[in-house]
Amino acid sequence: MLLHTFAITPNNRKVVAFIKHFDLPVEIHQVNFAKKETSTDEFRALNPMGKVPVLVDGDFSLWESNAILSYLALKFPQTNSLPEDIRGRANVDRWLHWQSCHLMPLIGRFKTGDETDMAAINPLFDVLEVQLKDKDFIVGDLSIADFAIAAYLMTSLGNKFDYSGHPRLSEWRDLVSQLSGFVESQVRIPPKPAA
Repeated sequence: MLLHTFAITPNNRKVVAFIKHFDLPVEIHQVNFAKKETSTDEFRALNPMGKVPVLVDGDFSLWESNAILSYLALKFPQTNSLPEDIRGRANVDRWLHWQSCHLMPLIGRFKTGDETDMAAINPLFDVLEVQLKDKDFIVGDLSIADFAIAAYLMTSLGNKFDYSGHPRLSEWRDLVSQLSGFVESQVRIPPKPAA
């Protein structure tokens, strides 16, 4: 299996962190945007959107980061990261959709400057605070939902939010940031040279 990725972005990092955390047999290829690698006909055959991440498993290519997380969790059931019962699976799916439909769009509005009030994140943090009450992870046990959500809260923007009113969320964020996959997938951008 081969993952085409650009790990500096949350949607890519969540998949890379999952692969590294469970030491899955997936080769990781960092695409070269300077060489327009995602614009080639070969890449567009894998993902017509021309974006990463893309997972290639034999003659099957899969794009969309949360779909990739679900696929890997099913392909490698030893990760125990996706419940087998229908309600447990639906619960994880709920949080994957919450990440893509609520958390990601708000983060995007912060990045574009359409939203400037950092406290606008608090209603979403309230939801997570309630969900994490008496739980170590989003659905109780570590799951792909934790990787999907945490990747957004560990960005440089995610580090700027005030977590003081959400102590359980803060504890969870610290716990997940120490998972081996997130430690190994942390990208350190070198400082700009002094003029």
